[in-house]
Amino acid sequence: MQGIDKYLTLVGRSLRALFKRERERRRYANSPYAWLFQPYMGEELVALACQVTPGETPVLSFAAVVLNQQQIHTSSAWVATLADLQAADKTTLRRHRKLYNTETALSPSTDTLRALAEFIGNRPLIGWQLDQQLAALNSAFRIHLGFGLPNAQIDVAKLHQRQLRRLHPLVESPSQFSEALACWQVPATSTSGLLGKATASALLYMRLQRDMT
Repeated sequence: MQGIDKYLTLVGRSLRALFKRERERRRYANSPYAWLFQPYMGEELVALACQVTPGETPVLSFAAVVLNQQQIHTSSAWVATLADLQAADKTTLRRHRKLYNTETALSPSTDTLRALAEFIGNRPLIGWQLDQQLAALNSAFRIHLGFGLPNAQIDVAKLHQRQLRRLHPLVESPSQFSEALACWQVPATSTSGLLGKATASALLYMRLQRDMT
């Protein structure tokens, strides 16, 4: 019964997300953002990695990098720290830029979020534990643009667990990102900070896709 309850909970959550996305698609049908809600017909995806320090003035750092089935385009990645630059704690800002290797600190304004939305486009999003990665970023989008990112999403953590259960049903799947990379022999990237995590998520996704096919 516990398994059935969990399944029904997941189905209900998915349906609520679909209904919400459809409401937003209709709401913005005649806006400049309408194309973001349309199904993507290409072969590219966007890997995301985010880190947030919560508080009255939260500081959010993120990396977004485009990939396809053959290549990760790190040269055109978007890496930045978003914060109210006047009100945010300066020590936290410095720590974010040092730890997560973000060269740019930006105010989470309408113009900034619009530019990020245009960079991501309507391509599917991938990432490790993607719901957690997107929570703060979606909050910023809702505040400044009125909607969260409507893109299709692929959680690499769930993909990893599903594939490992298929191959080794009696083996408990590792839950840490570093353990999953080691499990699938995905090499450590030479890129540091959040861009490195986004790139590693993309590499893990590509490896899992090859194994599944």
